[in-house]
Amino acid sequence: MIVIKIGGSLIGNARNLVYRLHEYALTKDERILIVPGGGIFADTVRMASGVYGISDEAAHWMAILAMDQYAHYLTDGTPARLVIGIADLSSIRAGASVLLVYNLLKKSDSENGSGIAHTWNATSDTIAGWIASQLDATFIKATDVDGILRDGEQLSEITASELITMGETCVDPELPGLLLSRSLNCRVVNGKNPDHVIDAIKKVSRGTLIIGQ
Repeated sequence: MIVIKIGGSLIGNARNLVYRLHEYALTKDERILIVPGGGIFADTVRMASGVYGISDEAAHWMAILAMDQYAHYLTDGTPARLVIGIADLSSIRAGASVLLVYNLLKKSDSENGSGIAHTWNATSDTIAGWIASQLDATFIKATDVDGILRDGEQLSEITASELITMGETCVDPELPGLLLSRSLNCRVVNGKNPDHVIDAIKKVSRGTLIIGQ
């Protein structure tokens, strides 16, 4: 299983990326589970939260619903199919599927809890990492930059422990801690070029590898 988070920053070419991932996965009999970002849909929640004083708790769930909106966008006109959970892996077929996350996280929080903070520091990056850890899956973050920069230079790899000390980067503030706690790696690649994402699936060195230690 491969979990790929497709950021909202890629909305302009995201459906082409989904199509390419689906075609690649079919030829290799691979299962790719796409976790959508929030993008412009979550940005609307963030703006409304600031203007109308929405609590962090309510804004958290509204932003997760925004991820589900992006999921519908990603499957519109593409061969990828929507899936509603990860308990029954037989529902995730070869090719690319896009996960609706709201009900999954609501159910998890009502049972044992996901451990994901209900703040703006924990975005779809952390949610995608949590899902990858639940599935023991390869985790790739496709975004609109080539990788993580330090002093203007792109890093080929960095540990999650180091990343925690760096301040603002292209991943959300809570993701390094989750990677560290789950001993989970994450490769950050530029999704504007679908070949780079496919290379990451093939274990070709692209972007930045965050090592979960």
